[in-house]
Amino acid sequence: MGRYLRLLKFEFRHIVRDSMTQIMLVYPVMIMLVGAYLLPFILNEFGDADAGQYLASVVIVLVLGSLAPFIGGAMFGFLLLDHRDENTLISLRVTPTSLGGYLGFKATYIYLLSVASSLMVLSGVKWLSGDGYTVMGRNVWDGFSFLGILGYAVVAAWLAPIFGLLLASLGKNKIEGFAYMKSLGIFALLPVLVVLEPLQDARQYLLGIMPSFWPLKGLMVDAGLLENSANLSYALYLFIGLVWSVLLCALFIKLFYQKVQES
Repeated sequence: MGRYLRLLKFEFRHIVRDSMTQIMLVYPVMIMLVGAYLLPFILNEFGDADAGQYLASVVIVLVLGSLAPFIGGAMFGFLLLDHRDENTLISLRVTPTSLGGYLGFKATYIYLLSVASSLMVLSGVKWLSGDGYTVMGRNVWDGFSFLGILGYAVVAAWLAPIFGLLLASLGKNKIEGFAYMKSLGIFALLPVLVVLEPLQDARQYLLGIMPSFWPLKGLMVDAGLLENSANLSYALYLFIGLVWSVLLCALFIKLFYQKVQES
């Protein structure tokens, strides 16, 4: 336990020193404030208080829910790429921590950070926005409960280690990692397409290749949004998402190990 506490102190010193990771830590607060104040203002100022504006509000919720795990994954990926650039991962094989222990440690605290970020963003926007998302007499946030958001955050946060490991496996350095982050970020937001009517029936499961689809759709079901006879229960969406995320995480750990061996 002592060696992991020392690692935790080292990682926080690294975060304080690195400007990119500092920005990524501030992002959840920025997202929460934008979601609570700026986006409702834009919706009410330029919207027509109709079904289209209500759908736009649902899209905003989906995007807000997707961003925190994605940012956590980007942060994790860049931290790993830092170590690959400095060739410090190889030296861990002969230390008491080991490469596997160090990787597990980093993935765990990034995961917990992503859980906290998702909770802060979604709960914060719901609380701070007040009636800002009320369209045609209905507030899109009314159906969201703390337990529903918590269940979503616990499963969705798996995207952070998954995306981080994939980013660090594909990129040889931080420059390549940044390029991959921009291109793969599009796929991270792919589940937002579930708002499209053709993708609300059984065809929604075409989006299931993305692990974030399952907790996002579960969150919508729990809140009483995007209702369809092809929907599963909230718990089942989360369970499938958890199983799929664990499998993908194991796959990308293996891929990352192979890349480290080759370097």
